[in-house]
Amino acid sequence: MNADILIVLAILGGAVVLFVTEWVRFDGVALLVLVALALTGVLPPARAIEGFGNPAVVTIAAVLVLSGGLYRTGTANFLGRQVLRLAGRSATRVLALIMLTAGLLSAIMNNIAATALLLPVVLDIARRLRLAPSRLLIPLAWAALLGGMTTLIGTAPNILISGALGSAGFDPFRMFDYMPVGGAVFLAGILYMVVLGQRLLPDRRSDAERDAATGDIPGLAALGRNLFSLRLPDDSALAGRTLGRSRLGSALALNVICVRRGAKLLRAPAPDLALAAGDELIVEGSPESVEDLQSWGALTQAPDGSWESPFGPEAVIAELEIRDGSTLRGHTLAEADFANRFHAYVLAIGRGEMESGALLRTRLEDGDRLVVLAAADSVEQLKRAPEFSDVRVLDATTGARRSRPEGRLMRIRVPEESSLAGRTLAEMRLREAFDITVLAVQREGRVPQLARASSLLAAGDVLIAQGDPEELELLRALQSLQVSREAPPITALESDEAGFAEVTLSPRASMVGQTMQEIYFREKYGLSLLSIWRRGYGVHSNVALRTLPLQFGDALLVYGRRENIRLLARDPGFLVVTEEVHEVFRSGKAPLALAIMALVIGVAALNIMPIYITAPLGALLMVFTGCITDDEVYGLIQWRVLVLIGGMLALGAAMQESGAAELIARDVLGRAAELGPTALLASVFILSTLGAQFIPTAAVAVIMSSIALSTAAELGLSPQGLLMTVAISSSCAFMSPFGHAVNLLVMGVGGYKVTDYTRVGVPLVLILLAVVLLTVPVVWPLQP
Repeated sequence: MNADILIVLAILGGAVVLFVTEWVRFDGVALLVLVALALTGVLPPARAIEGFGNPAVVTIAAVLVLSGGLYRTGTANFLGRQVLRLAGRSATRVLALIMLTAGLLSAIMNNIAATALLLPVVLDIARRLRLAPSRLLIPLAWAALLGGMTTLIGTAPNILISGALGSAGFDPFRMFDYMPVGGAVFLAGILYMVVLGQRLLPDRRSDAERDAATGDIPGLAALGRNLFSLRLPDDSALAGRTLGRSRLGSALALNVICVRRGAKLLRAPAPDLALAAGDELIVEGSPESVEDLQSWGALTQAPDGSWESPFGPEAVIAELEIRDGSTLRGHTLAEADFANRFHAYVLAIGRGEMESGALLRTRLEDGDRLVVLAAADSVEQLKRAPEFSDVRVLDATTGARRSRPEGRLMRIRVPEESSLAGRTLAEMRLREAFDITVLAVQREGRVPQLARASSLLAAGDVLIAQGDPEELELLRALQSLQVSREAPPITALESDEAGFAEVTLSPRASMVGQTMQEIYFREKYGLSLLSIWRRGYGVHSNVALRTLPLQFGDALLVYGRRENIRLLARDPGFLVVTEEVHEVFRSGKAPLALAIMALVIGVAALNIMPIYITAPLGALLMVFTGCITDDEVYGLIQWRVLVLIGGMLALGAAMQESGAAELIARDVLGRAAELGPTALLASVFILSTLGAQFIPTAAVAVIMSSIALSTAAELGLSPQGLLMTVAISSSCAFMSPFGHAVNLLVMGVGGYKVTDYTRVGVPLVLILLAVVLLTVPVVWPLQP
């Protein structure tokens, strides 16, 4: 074993660990592999990047565009609906036809696109037949995987396997060469799900969060329990304020679902709706948040003290200048967590003239001057901070002039019997909820102490705070709201203008890892997020929903105007799976898209031109005929997948050239071959299938094709049978939701848990193993 083999095996092992743990995104892993191979000298740099020019990469990109053409024109949607109309009301027949339809579509288009296209249709069928979505969505996803095994363009592993065969000097697999084995596997998968698999699928209707009476939309049952009403008293200070300025969301974490004004119900009210005395607000959230605010008691302003000494002797007022290129640039004080990060409170921001209002929402710029209040030792730390170019201590008079506290400095008294006693300032959340920043706390006439997030409050304390006095009046107005646990039924909240929708992230979503606050979801779409379903569990707390990073596979329940839901449906990052809301298709172009796809398949099947020429030609025709637009092309191509494939092809080449693939073939598969061809095929199948549960299927195909080719050369076997086994098994991502995107696409919507995939998937994998062992030696004999 030479040094190159050791290096390649170490890189392979590291890549597998990163794929499984997801510490690095999969395309990042591929780039790390590529760079590591070049830096260690295993591959020359020019050879390391050759994978990006591989015909398989070009073919996969073109097939994604072709699939997009079928999607955008509604061709696949029309074909799918026509087949599913034959389902009737038999649950077994529905299951079989769903799988047959998904598989046939997946044979000619990307399996993720096929699943996404049929998802709203299948959910609609489930609701009409009173079936839990969990009974149909795993079969839908798995049928797409199984159908993709039947043709060359059905899935990326098939294209990669064909390319590997051609690169090794053999005739590559053609369009329908996968059909004999892939078709047998597809039919076996359908038969298994119809006879046994459907009995192993969970029925999530039994969960408290999945109630058939509410249409099986996740979270609606929980929503009904979280609805209550708030009434504005006749003398409420909220009257005349808009909903957006009411602080109901920031202070109480409530979603206003509708407003009852007299006999009229205003559903999904806009943020600019002006409230009126006597309005009844139907809100979603926790009534305890209102009751807790009321338990604070009446926070009143104490008599003003002099500015010269309101904070005590430990306080220092300083002026800072933000350095050019500072990390603070472009962020608000709240986003930068300025107070906790620098242990200083900003009293004013200077940009020409000093400004002391709306500080938390002001985005900082290079050269801004900040007047801050801090302890002396904190100022010394500020002088050393790289974010600031100048830090100067100001005397009290200059500080008063520079920060302009008139009308912004308040002394707020904590009343006796207040529930705030014993709580910290952080728990009070005055700054986040009302833009009121507590600067110091004075207790029983003592010298004020600078405020800390951990400062404990006591009855009678005087809080020296900066903010708008109107916000204090608004706080008291919220305390005066009259709470009622009664609310209208969920059905009353829907109308022709407003309603609920179930949404999941599309495979092209760029907001994975971001919170709904960070993507400005409500501001952009005017919709309320009510719950998130993740891996079989629901998150309904508004506070948690705002700070929960999104994950692929999440199912989101939203409420709002239907026109806003349609706007969301046009965003390529979201997939609205509510059946009546869908993307507007270019139906007039459907015959053209279908003809172009048939042309590509026919030319490739007759071997008139290689697929890596035919597919790009078809993609160009889709654009020229208007089936898709120029701008849509780059959105349809999954660039992360192409980067993954380009990097992993470099690893495959390194395994071949270093001898690592030959070593594995001889020491691992070679020993299995001693037990006979059946044991060899079984070993290849098992290795590939296990890898496909946690590693992207394209990566598994590249790695295992190198090993299979070396095994064939080492043992004097025909490589076609081994590579066909790799092609089928590398797409068998049935025992875990993490190996393929289609599993994650239905996971949140179906309310599935990880164990659901394992329980239903293990028997399926064993059956497919038996089918492969029976069919591959007949169609593709191992002996040359």
